[in-house]
Amino acid sequence: MSATPANPVRHAATRVPWFGLALVACAALALIGGLTQRHALSLAAALLLLFAWLPRVWRRHSMVALAVWLGLAALLLVPAGMGNPELALMALPVVFLVAAAWLFARTLRRGEEPLIARFIRVIEGDARLALPGVHGYARGVTLFWALLLGAMACLSLAIALLVRPGGWLATLGVALPAGLPGWLLAWYPEVGCWLVLVAAFAGEYLFRRWYLRDIPHPSARRFVTQIARRWPALMRGEDGTA
Repeated sequence: MSATPANPVRHAATRVPWFGLALVACAALALIGGLTQRHALSLAAALLLLFAWLPRVWRRHSMVALAVWLGLAALLLVPAGMGNPELALMALPVVFLVAAAWLFARTLRRGEEPLIARFIRVIEGDARLALPGVHGYARGVTLFWALLLGAMACLSLAIALLVRPGGWLATLGVALPAGLPGWLLAWYPEVGCWLVLVAAFAGEYLFRRWYLRDIPHPSARRFVTQIARRWPALMRGEDGTA
């Protein structure tokens, strides 16, 4: 009599979330490149994003996904080839914000579990998600993040296109009847965008403590610790709190 091998379970538990790690590395390179004005770092972030995403596009066998990938490659690399690598730097926040908004929005479809609901289940367990009002609130917060990130992407795109001097259209010689002030380009992508995200995260946490005040809440320190501890499971798409 032979026992069932545990290799598949062990393999799933030790699987490295390469795509998630690549996205984190892209964000770090883009942030450092923006803060230090080193265009080589922003181009490295763009190339890493393209190569990390390509295997997923290839596995989907979708012409739409391939067209999106090619469009992203053109958006990030053509400006660099034209001698304007700073334009690629301006494209990165738009790309990251659109991708993040899509990750939230796609889980709001009928039959899907809202992304925040899955976070709660993986981090705190099914019992937490079953408490009164928690599942509905999780869906609302998922919608909030999808809308906020989408709005931030639109604002980043408007700044990249319309700011002068330094914007895409102004750099390419397109005459604009009106434009956005140049200080937005120097302040928003590197600082303002991150301040909005931090303020939104903190504001949602405080609102949640008030809105769901009839149920117990972990402390802020324990909440952050739980996220850090369960992050590999979230990145692998695992369920449960084992």
